[in-house]
Amino acid sequence: MPSGTRSKPAAMYGITRGVRGWKMSLTRNGVVFYKHFGFRMHQGEAAALLRAQTWRDGVVKKHPPKLRREMAQVPRSNNTSGIPGVRCATGPDGMPRYWHAETALAPGKKLTKCFSVGRYGADAKQLAIAERQRQLLQMTGLSLPHPDEAHMRAAPERKLPSDCPAPVAQWEIVRSSNTSGVAGVKYRQHSPARQGFWAAVTRINGNNLYKSFAVKEHGYEGAKALAIAERHRQLKQVARLSKRQRKFAE
Repeated sequence: MPSGTRSKPAAMYGITRGVRGWKMSLTRNGVVFYKHFGFRMHQGEAAALLRAQTWRDGVVKKHPPKLRREMAQVPRSNNTSGIPGVRCATGPDGMPRYWHAETALAPGKKLTKCFSVGRYGADAKQLAIAERQRQLLQMTGLSLPHPDEAHMRAAPERKLPSDCPAPVAQWEIVRSSNTSGVAGVKYRQHSPARQGFWAAVTRINGNNLYKSFAVKEHGYEGAKALAIAERHRQLKQVARLSKRQRKFAE
């Protein structure tokens, strides 16, 4: 390793930090497993990281890489024989001269054997195929394993600490532009010459539940309190609807 560089800590394998959260991404046999763990939704960077690590560990345990032997039997785009690891060498006249069986067991360690068409005739190809199968029996281990993965698969299931805060629903996240301190409750004022209003809004099934309370009618604090109460009512309505939908789905 070059001087001055550090390897990535095992705890961060597959996890990178974004502007708004941790990103977990692993590729398994051509399938990408990705999930974003937002700081606000998970109530802080530390809690978001814990959940990203727990989800990552679950992916590693459930979806190990394929055996090297399996991957070695996947045909490559430049294969012309139809049998991975078996190729034909032709002469200047384009006619087959040799059939080769090759298997890379490890870096710098390759098994290879060829069978002359002149000596074995039409059996040369089948002999190369049989040799390839014998070579594959010597191949062990998983394809491209990361050093940390073996420890993750062998380790007990990661448990979240009891004090790890639960994720917050999207509609409960307080945005940086929010001045009420309550998600979904905002103060609006269309022009400096007119008094504004407090509004409560909740997204549900692609539509908005919305109600506003004028400062002119209820006063600034009164309108704000009414909007907060309305927001709580809306959330209860959403919860009841979600419960009915889950029950119907069952």
